[in-house]
Order: sequence, then C-alpha cells, then structure tokens
Amino acid sequence: MSADEIDNLLKSGAAKRLGIGSRRACYTLPGGRLCVKCYRSDAEIAEGKHPGRLPFKPIAPAVAQEISRFRFDKKRNTCCQEYAYWKELKERLAPDDMAFLPSVMETVLVPSRGWCVVEELISNADASPVRKFHEEWLLAGGEMRARLIESLDAFAELIERHAIRIYDPQNILVQKLADGSIRLRVTDFEPASRTLVPFDRLSSAIARMKIRRRMARYRRSFGIYKGSNMPSVAALQALPPVNVLCMKWGDYYTADYVNRLYAGVRRNLVRPFRFVCMTDDSTGFAPGIEAVPFPDDPKVPGKYVPREWPNIFAKLAVFKNGFAGLSGPTLFLDVDLIVTGPLDRFFAYKPGEFCIIHNWVERRKSLFRKMPDIGNSSCFRFEAGKSNGVWETFLREKDIPGQAARFQLGSQKFQTYAMMKTGKVNWWPSDWVCSFKRQLIPAFPLNKIFVPWRPPKNASIVAFHGQPDLPQALEGYYCKYDKPAKMHLTCKPTKWILEYWHE
Repeated sequence: MSADEIDNLLKSGAAKRLGIGSRRACYTLPGGRLCVKCYRSDAEIAEGKHPGRLPFKPIAPAVAQEISRFRFDKKRNTCCQEYAYWKELKERLAPDDMAFLPSVMETVLVPSRGWCVVEELISNADASPVRKFHEEWLLAGGEMRARLIESLDAFAELIERHAIRIYDPQNILVQKLADGSIRLRVTDFEPASRTLVPFDRLSSAIARMKIRRRMARYRRSFGIYKGSNMPSVAALQALPPVNVLCMKWGDYYTADYVNRLYAGVRRNLVRPFRFVCMTDDSTGFAPGIEAVPFPDDPKVPGKYVPREWPNIFAKLAVFKNGFAGLSGPTLFLDVDLIVTGPLDRFFAYKPGEFCIIHNWVERRKSLFRKMPDIGNSSCFRFEAGKSNGVWETFLREKDIPGQAARFQLGSQKFQTYAMMKTGKVNWWPSDWVCSFKRQLIPAFPLNKIFVPWRPPKNASIVAFHGQPDLPQALEGYYCKYDKPAKMHLTCKPTKWILEYWHE
C-alpha cells in the first residue's frame, strides 16, 4: 500500500484506531494483516493523554513539541528508530529468537503524518485481539498460569542474554496459536534511550541490569511468579465480599473526597466489597456508598486531645463488635489518600491478622536508630467482629494517667499499642503504600525545580499525612497556616494526582 493510500485512509477515518499512547497511535489497514503506527495528529494531541477519560489530562507541551519537530525527522523519529533497531536485531538474532517481534516492518513517509512504520498486525489464531501479559495472567487459571510463567521466564532470559533494549514489560502481548500453544510478542518498543547519556546503548551490561530491574518490578506489581496464590479475576469475583471503610466529618473534606476514594477502590479492587463511610453528613455521596453515624463521644482526656467530637479517636470505634454490622476482612483508608494500584493483595496478605503501614519518620531521624513501632493509621486492615479487644483496651485505659503520653501524640500511637496487645501486628510491605511528603517530594533544592515524583509502579496507595495535604499538593505547597513554609518542605503543583484522583 502506497504512502498516499495510507494518508487517505487516515484522513478519511477509514482506518480503525487500535490504540493510542502519549506520542503515537496505531491503526489497522485493509486486509487485516497489517497496521500502521505514526505520531499523533493535531486532533489527537488535542484529545489529551487519556482520550475519553475525566478529568481531562492534556499532553505535556514538551511532548507535543517533540511530535511536531520529529514527525519528518528520519533520524529522531521514534518509528524510524524502532525500524532501525528491528533491522539490527534481525541481523544478529536467529530466526527463532526473532519470533517475539513483528515478522514484517517497513517505514513509509505519509504526507500528513510524517514517518510511519507499517508492521504485522498481531492477533490470535481465531482472529480475536491479543491481550497484554498481565491481563491474561489475571484472567488465567492454574494450568494456564504455569504456561504463562514458563513463557515469560524464557522471554526474560532471551532479551537479557542478547541485551535487547525492551524496557516496558507492560507492552508484552500473549498470542494464542492454532495448535493451542502461546507465544509472547512485542509490537511497541522504543529502543532509543531518553536519558541524557545513553549508557545502556554503550554498555550491554547496563542494558541487562535495566532489563532485570524492570522485569522484577513488573512481576512484583502483578504477583507474577511460580506458585503464586493470587487468584484469577473469576476466582476473586466469586469470593465473599470484603469491607472498605473511611471517615469524614466537618466541612474541610467534602463529599467529593469520599466519592473519589470510592471510585479509586472500585477501579482497583476486583473482589466484591462493601464501602462504608462513618460521617456526620452524607449529602452528595455517590450511589454504592453506605453512610453510618459516629458513635457517642467516649470523652478521651488529655491536654492535647481535641474537645470537639468527632475527632481522630473515632477511628478506634471501628474495632467495636457490631460496628455498622460489619464482619470479616476490613480495610480502613483515610479519605485524603489516592489509590494508584491493585488492592486485592491487601486482603490476601497475612489473612486474619492486623496489618498497618509502618509510620514514616524524617530520614535524618532514622539514620542511627530503629524506627519506632508505630503504624500510620491512614491504611490498616483488621477482622471486623473479631477485634473488639482494641476497643475494650481503649475504653479501659483511656482514663489511666500513665497512658496520657500515648493519647496526646494522636490516635495512631495508642491504636498500634492496643492492636499489639490484642493480636499480631504486621507492617504492610513498604513499597505498597508510599508517603507523598517523605518519598515523592524531591530533596531540597530539587523540590524548587522538579514536580514531585510519580508513585512507584508497585505502589497501590499514596498517603498525604501532615502537610502538604491533597489540595496543597495539587496547587503547590508554599504556605503553612498563612505563613511561608520552610523552603525544604515546599513542593511545586502536582497535577498528576488527578490521573488517579477522579470519579
């Protein structure tokens, strides 16, 4: 097919769009055997980063400028770089080792789109669309998972042995062949390093190290390993419902916070769940959110305990037998955190025991001493109906003068103490829940230059404890209680939060 024919198909909309990324889009060509990948059109740039998703996420101006500059630049065009690397691999790899790449690939200069690449359209033997590896893994049962892990091990060994620069495992596809076997394929790879000095292109050892690190992170993110007890999607959906709790009072946090937390849980929790919010005002809650009232004020003494009720000690009421009619595994989440990844593993980890994230401390305070055994109550799990000992400990000891220090430093210090008296307490794996303040804001003076880092790929939750809180992080944190914040604590506006925090 000529460049002009491809151009006409793209302009008329006759070519069906298969997918779209931040830089390129892919379209089918007539006949169903080939597809064409090219830089986004101006209209597609205007569609934003995630077309059709709210809130609207525009493409970064630097990316849009790159598309405009490199569209007709054969040396820097990603499609041309991909084709050149494909040719290089074809010359040095055996035919069997090339089977994971498209068997057909050619560049073409399309008048309206610049340099594009035409390649084999990957589909299953029955012409159905292929799935990404992690999607197939989550849907597969035991026997199929054994075949998938065997294929992934062989694929990882192949690309590492030859130092093949394919760094995004999320682009690995599973193709089902006519004889019932499976083959892993890759159709979207960008071999040109985007680092200032491309050491991985100069040294195969560095490329291998980068491959190992990315593959290990990918496996951790989706629980892809031999003997994995992670159930399939069908198995998870058949499990009994679990509970997710949050709490809102006063007018600082609006119903939008609860609705967005609920939406984040719904996107990332496969198994059935009941979502409950303890609140004094349920106006504006989305359908599917159950509202329950606060219990009576237990009147916690202490100079630094807030006199108004409800206050932070209301979290301890959720451990009471019969609270909201709950029973079974229950995950409590603060209303001002964002959900960025899968949540099912929070219910599979150490079942039946208390789990909480280890409280973060300043780096300088953890250099020469052990972190104190205090959990951060923004994210914890317990067994509703079997954890009444925490509530009873609270009622029994809240009036004891010797416990004043625990109460005066907030509820989570006493909560951790009461949980440890009642049963075994486990810390969540440290990379599951990350602190925006401690882990994502760059160290001074980089915080004055760079936007806070995105959460690690293996993280499922980003907690906003202390300051900056969510609104401050979104708008940029420069002011604390109407006074300028210390320079090393400030952060630039963090708009990537909206990619996760929306209904």
